[in-house]
Amino acid sequence: MTIWIIEPRDPLIVRDGKPFDLAPGGRAESLAFPFPSTIAGGVRTRYAIGQDADFDNEQGKAELIETLKRLQVRGPLLVELSTESGEIEEWFAPAPADALIMDTQSAQQERVVIRRMEPQSPPEGAVTNIPDGMMPVYPASKDRNKPSVRAPKFWRWPKFEQWLLDPIDGIETDLTELGHNGPIREMRTHVSVRPDSGTAADGALFQTGGLEFVRCDPGISDRRTGFNAAKRLGLAVATDAPGLGAGLGLFGGERRIIDWRASVRPMPACPEKLCEAIAAARACRVILLTPGHFEAGSSPSWLLAERDGVAPSLKAAVTARAQVVSGWDLATRKPKPTRRLVPAGGVFFLGLDGEPDAIKRWVKSIWMECISDDAQDRRDGFGLTALGVWSGCDKRVEVEA
Repeated sequence: MTIWIIEPRDPLIVRDGKPFDLAPGGRAESLAFPFPSTIAGGVRTRYAIGQDADFDNEQGKAELIETLKRLQVRGPLLVELSTESGEIEEWFAPAPADALIMDTQSAQQERVVIRRMEPQSPPEGAVTNIPDGMMPVYPASKDRNKPSVRAPKFWRWPKFEQWLLDPIDGIETDLTELGHNGPIREMRTHVSVRPDSGTAADGALFQTGGLEFVRCDPGISDRRTGFNAAKRLGLAVATDAPGLGAGLGLFGGERRIIDWRASVRPMPACPEKLCEAIAAARACRVILLTPGHFEAGSSPSWLLAERDGVAPSLKAAVTARAQVVSGWDLATRKPKPTRRLVPAGGVFFLGLDGEPDAIKRWVKSIWMECISDDAQDRRDGFGLTALGVWSGCDKRVEVEA
């Protein structure tokens, strides 16, 4: 697959589905981050344009649509770009749901503590409504501080990889070193202008909210101007679509300008130490890098199927509130059914039944692959994953007397 960088030149609008019409004071809001299906649609549209595809030809349209739907997409992932070359400089991952970011009592306001969440059996006599005998997830240790409202939504990849390999409970870190909240929300106010007089039309005032793919971090200044240096952000997506072609294009709501270009940087590789640790423990964590869709809500089925001599079993899961997605079906020219997704950052705790060598092969086959139940969802990029270590030990919650 080829890694493509998508860098918006204008604030990107990825509509959230709320009504937006000609009523005075209307506002078109954007999602905080694009869904995989939005990026997949952009990739397939660009491929079709490059092939000079004719969507008005009813005879060949069905075959064309099937060809486009077979193109595979992996992503999007947030990346930081080099100011000079525009190449990928740093990868980011959505904040894992099994990491609880807590404030500290330190005088340094930018310091936080990461608390590990892990499956534990409930106390004797306790009853839960968790299905299939799964374990609830608790903090690994007690902390009287409050969860931080400044917890970043995206982690820098070195910090994320460290969490995959060695999720130390209680480690203290700096917020800027951990990550940030991604693209900045930007609002624009618009007015309709009368073509005959050049004056504003009565009541035709509206706003659009977009995502500006830059970051201005405090303490990092441009030597020439002295102002805070703007860091370029972009989206990275892997696809097998041939001949996309570099250059400018239109994307999203209001058809904002974006820049397409191929990258020479591969997606983050699976560390060999991770394979060995998971094989030794016969257990792992599966972390969603993009939202996933599963027929049973937050319980995957394709992931749990036996393959490569390994039989996974779901022991626990920790996820945020479900996201809702729909869209437009080009084949039927109707809205797609509304579906509920497990948000990016969701974590599945799995037991793995198999030989160590088979488990290593299984880990490498799942790393940076999509694990949604439906094959088309996997081709669309839903459920992209990374894996992390987990001891698999069945601990019991300690109850204070």
